[in-house]
Amino acid sequence: MPILIATASFANAQLLLDKETIEDIVKNERSYFNDIIEVFNSDDPYLDIDDVALVYYGQAFLPQYNPGKDENEKLMKKYYNEDNYPKVYETAKKILAYSPANLDALFYAWISAKTIGKSEDEYLSYVNKHQNIITMIKSYGDGMSSKSAFRIVSPEDQKYVMFSLNIDEEVAHELDTESLCNILIVRPTPDFQSRRMYFDVSLFLNNSGKK
Repeated sequence: MPILIATASFANAQLLLDKETIEDIVKNERSYFNDIIEVFNSDDPYLDIDDVALVYYGQAFLPQYNPGKDENEKLMKKYYNEDNYPKVYETAKKILAYSPANLDALFYAWISAKTIGKSEDEYLSYVNKHQNIITMIKSYGDGMSSKSAFRIVSPEDQKYVMFSLNIDEEVAHELDTESLCNILIVRPTPDFQSRRMYFDVSLFLNNSGKK
């Protein structure tokens, strides 16, 4: 799987929204949340890091949040393994309609759109959204400890953060049941100079299957 080619940046990046605030906005200020999703989908150049965080982490509090069990996600990967790119594209777009910050769907939408000849503007839009999310995740934490772990909404998202740091595989992993962090043993790179990489998966563990 190739490393993403785009780079996003946020001026003075600092995540201001905590988990409780995000949950409150999603559940009690849905019209505002939907407005931010529209801003995210439009690739607004003035997109704020908190906007990206709200759209990405807000997924964990939606009724359709079902990482690892979503039938469309399973179909999308099946079509990809069959090199059926038109179906990959169709299914990825379907997922993004109800989960616009789904990293897997954004990745497969990008690959399939480029492969079947969609416009450059379209597939680069998926790259841009994907990279904005990765940049936000890495702005929030450094992955060096449970206190500064990369926070993700699905264990599937670990691989994209790893790829962005030029880490292509894990040697071993374990779950810290106290901090609710996945701890991956990796081979250090110039971009990540530690053997242990921490991912906070508490949103996934606390919210998946509850709706």
